[in-house]
Amino acid sequence: MKSLIPAAWRGTGGEDAVIVRIDRLDEDPERSEGAILVRRRGAETFAAPLRFSGAAFAGAPHLATALRLPPGTVLRRDVRLPAAAERDLVRVLGFEMDRLTPFSPDEIFWGVGGVRRDAPGAIRLNLLITLRAPLENLLAALARGKLRPGYVEDEGGRIALSPGLAPRKKRFYAALYGLCAVLALACVAIPVIRQQNALDAAQARIDALSPAAHEAMRLRQRLSIAASGQAAVAAAQAHGDALATLAALTSALPDGTYLTDFTLKSGELTFDGESSNAAQLISLLAAAPNFQNPGFAAPVTRSINGDTDLFSIHLTVAP
Repeated sequence: MKSLIPAAWRGTGGEDAVIVRIDRLDEDPERSEGAILVRRRGAETFAAPLRFSGAAFAGAPHLATALRLPPGTVLRRDVRLPAAAERDLVRVLGFEMDRLTPFSPDEIFWGVGGVRRDAPGAIRLNLLITLRAPLENLLAALARGKLRPGYVEDEGGRIALSPGLAPRKKRFYAALYGLCAVLALACVAIPVIRQQNALDAAQARIDALSPAAHEAMRLRQRLSIAASGQAAVAAAQAHGDALATLAALTSALPDGTYLTDFTLKSGELTFDGESSNAAQLISLLAAAPNFQNPGFAAPVTRSINGDTDLFSIHLTVAP
């Protein structure tokens, strides 16, 4: 029986709303024809003829306002997309609009309806589009009559236009949004201001202590230099005095022995020279109290004239 009733008279079963029904859309929007309906609990009743000027319709100020366009004004297309697109459907369709329709996103109003699962990993939906230019002219004409639809209503879904609430609710929500914005700004700004104040106080304390800190740094550098010098002297003393070691070595070596090279590093002594009898030097040095572990660092050879032995000896200087 419902199918025998004209579509314009049938209820859609949607939410309660004021419906601006356009029966004929003219190029001059104020010459268009239509009516104003009120839908409550799914039933629609005629409220007033459509006027583009004069007194505003005030029969249901608490209801949202919807726009119902003539057949053929809203175009539908069945679209199949990957299931991952459902997480950000608006952005995905915005990028794909040039491919899915012959229009760019800024030339149309569009919406989505009937989203449903398809094959595994895919979804299907109804893409609803209507041209922006004639609709904007119509909306401007309706606004002069104090009618501001928030969405286009269609059997396949709806196309969002702008908030269609009554002026009283719009003022309330505008004030509420403004208060929320102020509170959000305060939540962001107060911690920043407190942190900046703390940083300024810390910088002031640093500036006050800066002269004393610089003086302490200079004293620390002087102490470090003095300590490093003392450490160098102590290390040199621990590794032996070169002059004392040379004197002890001269006393331990017999007559007829001459030094040609002398190296003392970290308590290790290496010296080269000539001697009439190099073989006896090891026993003489081992008997000396200041030397330990004497030994030849290289084979003993004869000099050119054959009168002396050429030697190189390595030993450890006792601390």
